[in-house]
Amino acid sequence: MLGVDEGPFAKGQLEPVPLVAALCEGADLVEAVARSSFPVDGDGATEFLARWLGSLRFRPSLQGIALGGITLAGLALVDVRALSDALETPVLVVTRRPPDNARLRQALDAAGLSSRFSIAARSPEALPTGDGIWLAHAGIDRDGALALLRASSGKAKLPEALRIAHLVATALVRGESHGRS
Repeated sequence: MLGVDEGPFAKGQLEPVPLVAALCEGADLVEAVARSSFPVDGDGATEFLARWLGSLRFRPSLQGIALGGITLAGLALVDVRALSDALETPVLVVTRRPPDNARLRQALDAAGLSSRFSIAARSPEALPTGDGIWLAHAGIDRDGALALLRASSGKAKLPEALRIAHLVATALVRGESHGRS
């Protein structure tokens, strides 16, 4: 599983936000790490991820990609289905809280980015997994998505690759990692 997450950033900052992709085999073996960056509230997040992830040398070994939500670097939205199609790889969106499209719409409206809400409207429905995690998926059926999630998750219930990507991205910005287990 490949986990992708961004580092912390300030609203409206001019510098791009660091992105980290961490590849794990199962829940306990880190195979590779890559980094890039993306502008705060930038446009074209789906296409960017498809190009970046598609160009990684370990791309052929991907069994799935885990994102911690459909937003990237603020209000850049990822079209989960389009990303899965472009990479011909399952994409899982894994969160600890149910998606809040009303709040997302308000944020997009306030930022003058209302047209992006159509991406959120196309997103697969997130459903609870029964253990405090919400899961949306594309390019794989529900049973396969749950199996992939469980095979790649450690004690944190989140895919280990996503957790590692978060820790590394945070360390790139703050000098040390910070995360929940």
